[in-house]
Amino acid sequence: MNATPLKTVLYIDDEPDIRTIVQMALSLTNELTVHTGDSGAQALELARALKPDVLLLDVMMPGLDGPGTLHQMRADPATADIPIIFVTAKAMPREIAKFREMGAVGVIPKPFDPMQLINQLRTLWEGDEAEAEPAVDYSNKATAQRNLTQLAGRFLQRTRDEAVILNALAEHAYDGDPVVIQQMERLAHKIHGSGSMFGYRALSACASDLESLVEVIRTRDAPAGAAIEPGELLNLMECTQRLARAVEAADVI
Repeated sequence: MNATPLKTVLYIDDEPDIRTIVQMALSLTNELTVHTGDSGAQALELARALKPDVLLLDVMMPGLDGPGTLHQMRADPATADIPIIFVTAKAMPREIAKFREMGAVGVIPKPFDPMQLINQLRTLWEGDEAEAEPAVDYSNKATAQRNLTQLAGRFLQRTRDEAVILNALAEHAYDGDPVVIQQMERLAHKIHGSGSMFGYRALSACASDLESLVEVIRTRDAPAGAAIEPGELLNLMECTQRLARAVEAADVI
């Protein structure tokens, strides 16, 4: 992709924990300056001001999402040439091909291993000419591991609360309220994206199942706001209860 050294990275994600993880992961070497933002609108603003070498961009964000941000950046001469790499849990071959057709230079799947993120980024940046792994400051690495452990604890506590919210939303989803469905999909997506990075793979898998189920309901061939079928509602309830059990099981480990 590029033979020039990678020096500046802008990472955009609406999840503060993941922004923190990426900031720590890319700071394991002293080679990069990392900037972060929390929305598509901020991506446009920071990209114009900072002119980063590359933009790492979350796909699913409220408001202006990743593809919408890419489209606006390509239409702006000030940002049109900034390479964009999507970071997303939606990383099946068909989806990756779609993102490349949009103009992204690559995709880093979520969940990613924080300690390998720098190598994934350099491989996409340098292509087949990527050299040996960059020198890692092991004092930074030890600090990053401690911080990840603390973040994982906070994630688990927050996810316990969100599992309660998801269960309550499922109980009120019978009439197909689009706002309820959207809230459920958003929460499930967030838990799915973060869980594996904190080592809670079973919990993340439950959230992924819930996200897929809600997506099917949201995109089904039915009038907006149409009532959910009893079988679908039962599946929603069972899935949110399974997620709650996975949170409690993770807390015991």
